[in-house]
Amino acid sequence: MTARTIALPAELPSVRTGRQFARDVVLDWGLERLSDDVQLGVSELLSNAVRHAGTDVEMSLRLGDRLVVEVHDSDPDLRRPVIPNQTPYSTSGRGLQIVSAISDDWGIRAAADGKVIWFSLALPESGTPDADILAFGDRHQEREYADYDDSDSGGSREMQARAGT
Repeated sequence: MTARTIALPAELPSVRTGRQFARDVVLDWGLERLSDDVQLGVSELLSNAVRHAGTDVEMSLRLGDRLVVEVHDSDPDLRRPVIPNQTPYSTSGRGLQIVSAISDDWGIRAAADGKVIWFSLALPESGTPDADILAFGDRHQEREYADYDDSDSGGSREMQARAGT
């Protein structure tokens, strides 16, 4: 198992530093396709730690049969996550819902000197391309050739527009 760890102070700029660290580690490990989800999850966990625990944190990324991100703070309070009353215009309170949505699993556990909140992501299968790897231009060009219609009476080729393409 491979692991990388960073210690961060309990201040808002640590969220950006942690996100950049996580991105660099994931890219170094060749897991580009997990980069966006890792950065989003790290941002949420570190924001919560800075805002609610108010202690220095240690963030670890571990690579084994899955990628695990852990944020360890020194606040021993294991509050059950609460979903506050929200409106569509609420500007906070969705962090752990986001982590739950992007991860395969997540949780919180007591530690000897605080707590650890974590999430894990399955490793991408090799050789299986993500849809977002293709550039928009490439997909557009493929549709152009598929949409030619030479059946009009003038004999010229015209692009036929289709709904949804």
